[in-house]
Formats: sequence, structure tokens, C-alpha cells
Amino acid sequence: MLEMLRERASGWGARASLALLLIVFSEGGVWQTPTGFNGLEWIGLAVLYLALAALALDLITRWNINDVFGLFLLAGSYGLINSTLISHITAQNLPASLLVRPLAAQPLMFLAALAAFQILASGRATGPLEFVSVAGIGLAWGIWLRWFPEASDQPVPDVNIGTALILVGGGLIACAAIRFILPPADIYRREDWLLTRLEWGAALVVIAAAFGIGSAQGLISRNAFSMTVSLVSFMGVVLFATASLRRGASLLKSITPPRRPNLAAWLVLIVPFLLAGWIGFSLPGSGDSSLQSDILFGALTGFGIAWPPTVSAMVGVRAFIRLAREGG
Repeated sequence: MLEMLRERASGWGARASLALLLIVFSEGGVWQTPTGFNGLEWIGLAVLYLALAALALDLITRWNINDVFGLFLLAGSYGLINSTLISHITAQNLPASLLVRPLAAQPLMFLAALAAFQILASGRATGPLEFVSVAGIGLAWGIWLRWFPEASDQPVPDVNIGTALILVGGGLIACAAIRFILPPADIYRREDWLLTRLEWGAALVVIAAAFGIGSAQGLISRNAFSMTVSLVSFMGVVLFATASLRRGASLLKSITPPRRPNLAAWLVLIVPFLLAGWIGFSLPGSGDSSLQSDILFGALTGFGIAWPPTVSAMVGVRAFIRLAREGG
């Protein structure tokens, strides 16, 4: 009994690693005023992110998510839940408040955190592709930090780039250090990524509590609640209905079991990310916009508009073709 509990606790160490990455990317990347939370609020956020991370890893395994379409649907669900429960902006100023962060910035941060989780858990070396990717992400992050307070539909204080670099850089280093210090997770089989019924119930209680607290404080409107539940339910139904059509192992197969991180490879990625972020923040501009911010925010808005119907249509077409082939 004690051995089984120890193994389950070890598995939660891996889930906590993804939760910490989600905090760094969602709070520091999108910069949801992370310096404005008090200690009690940070504890609540940590528990909420842990629940979201655990559910995400379970669903990736349970529904065999291994393609870009499934990942986008899962990331979109995360973005909607995050933006409703934490920043409370989903229905604040429609349609912009729905498109830029819930359906664009936050889903992309989820995918970035998941990619970082795979790099850490694989223990592998990184190469030119990862180097160029993190530099591009860092440049976009710097532009976002500089110009988002000017374009936001809610009051957001100007960001101090030094503070942002220290917090995000320190957070990324902590993600690797904690994963390195903790003993390897006892996750050797596909089933080890799945939550028990009790763990599922606990995670859903955390999310329900966050909804309840936000609603009681007047931060989550009925429109936001109904919109989030409707869209997340739709994405979940599509993922569930097409699970049997996805071939091969889930995305987590390559990191089962999780390994100790390659600290040198991880640090090599942090440097270009932070440097590119500083460059993006320092690019010239005047007033409340710049060429680079217009391009970035326009791209995010277009992305938020385009991917939900595109992915839904592609999933439907692929499912129809697969069923037609099997039926023929």
C-alpha cells in the first residue's frame, strides 16, 4: 500500500513539472500581471495549474492525442479555461477578448509549455531547430510585453523588461532544477499517466471552486461561463469522438519513462529566448502601436479566428475519410 502511494506521489512530480511550466508560460509569457498576486493567490494558482496539467496529461494519453489537430483542440480548451478562471477576460469585450488571449495567446503558450515539458522529460540534447524556435518565440514575447499594455481591453500596467527577464528566466531555470532534483517519476506505462477516479474528482473540484470563487467575486459573468462551457464541451466531444481514429501511441510515448533533464541543453535555450525578448521589447515604436505590434496582434487575431473552424473541419474530413475506407 505504501509503495503504491509512493509511486503515485512520484508521478505527481512529473505533473507538477508541467504545472510549473504552464505558470511560467501563461503568467510570465502572456504576462497576466504576475507581480500583482499575493501569496495566498499564488497558492491558489499553483493548485489550479496543477489540476490543469494533470488533466491535460491524462487526456493526451486517454484520447491518444498525437496529431496537430488534437493538440490544438486541447490547447484551445486550456486557453478558454485559463482566460476565464484567471484573467477573467473571455467575455469582457467581445469579440477581441475571446480571440487574442483565450483562442490565440494562451493556446500557443500551452503548446510551448508542452514542448518544453517534452524537452525536459526526454533528457535529450537540443539543436538548431530548438534554438531558432525559442529565439522567434522570445522576439514575439518581447513585442507582446512592450505593446500589449497599450492595446489591452483592460487596464494593464506597463511592464518593466528587467523584472520580466528575471522572473521568466528564473522560472525557466527553476523548472529544470526542480525536475533535476526530484527523483525520476515512476511512470513506465501508458496507464501511469492516467488519473484515478479520485484524482479526476479532485481536479474537477479545484476547477469548479475557481469558477465559484470568480463568480462570487463578480469576475466571471454568465456569458463567460456559458461560452467557456459550450466551447470546451464542443472541443472535448470532438476529441472523444475521434479518439479511436487516431493511430499509434500518444504524444507522451517518447518520454515514458520521464528522464532527468539535460541542464546544459536547457540553459542553451534560455539564453537566446531572453536575449530575443529584450530585442523585441526594445524595437522602436511610438504612441500606442508600432509596426511589429500591429503585425503580432493582427496575426494573433487572425489565428484565433481561423484555427477553430479549420481544425474542426479537418478533423471531420479525416474522420469521414477513415470511416469510408474502413466501411469500404
